[in-house]
Amino acid sequence: MSGIERVCISVNSVCNLKCTYCYFFLEPDKLPGPKVLSREDLDVILGNVERYGRRAEANKPVKVNFVGSGEPLMEWKSIHGAIAGLRERRPKHTVRFYTVTNGLLLSRKVVRQMRDVGLGPSISLDGPAHIHDATRVRHNGRGSHRATMKGIDALRAEGMPVAINVTMTREVVSNLEEVFDFIQEQGFEKAIFGRLVDVPEEHEVSTAEFYGALRRVAELKAERGLHQLEVGNLEAYRRALSGAPDRVCTMFGSTCGSGFHNIIYMQRDVYPCGRMVGIDRWKLGRFDEPLERFPERMAGITGTSGCGARYAEADRDPAGVDCLLEREREDYDPAPRKVFVQWMGGARDAGRLDRA
Repeated sequence: MSGIERVCISVNSVCNLKCTYCYFFLEPDKLPGPKVLSREDLDVILGNVERYGRRAEANKPVKVNFVGSGEPLMEWKSIHGAIAGLRERRPKHTVRFYTVTNGLLLSRKVVRQMRDVGLGPSISLDGPAHIHDATRVRHNGRGSHRATMKGIDALRAEGMPVAINVTMTREVVSNLEEVFDFIQEQGFEKAIFGRLVDVPEEHEVSTAEFYGALRRVAELKAERGLHQLEVGNLEAYRRALSGAPDRVCTMFGSTCGSGFHNIIYMQRDVYPCGRMVGIDRWKLGRFDEPLERFPERMAGITGTSGCGARYAEADRDPAGVDCLLEREREDYDPAPRKVFVQWMGGARDAGRLDRA
């Protein structure tokens, strides 16, 4: 597909949790404050996304993910209304909708509404209670695992599949066997293992540790015969190695696509990715502008090669270009990702891994 593949929308910058590793709230001055996108604002954004997706060169649906610096379900009424409104205006639209939520506000009514408008939720869940509650806490310091599982119960009660987003914290990396015990016991259909970035040293997981843990995830999935479990990262790398990469973000697999293939609405401002929020250099425009303008402005910053700008040939690997911001770091080391991709390709070719 030529152009933007994924649109993230951060409807608000408030949350009912205070996770210790949340990189958005580590620098709250960069956030736009408690302002929220109204129902009318969302109508404008979704209308622009839908029109963009009808371009002649578009060969797959644009994905819209309600995620970002706050808990999206705190604005569920506006989100639901905007998606339903788009369905009324354009009943044959091809936009695909997702959200990443902590699950605390999920009820059977909300789940039914999600199903009715075609929105798929993914739940932020870092494994069993003692691992999850070490970092994903409420504002009073108490853990959130029980409330998150209650939200998952609502999904199951309405027959919705359960996908989870696991953040690769130190606790998760050190206890992957236990995390997989929990995933297996719960029978989750999909898991994505997200990389932890832009956090203080006490929370940091190195690049080498992350890719080592991701390899172990692949091994555990194969060893346990979890054929029904889709691991989003591994599937993304598999597609990339097959020549069809998701050009959105290396934090969740595949290749960087900041500004050209991936954008985020941080309320009324637009940026190439969530890690660039609040930095004037990367601001691409306003929420009410046509999507065609954002890649053009990104080209003005990086050149037409985008994430591939100033990319040394020796650093390339078969899964595509690495994160643009990572490569701008003075201590950037491409080796861990290259080693993982090489292993992934060899394991796939040798048939040691089942479908991710």
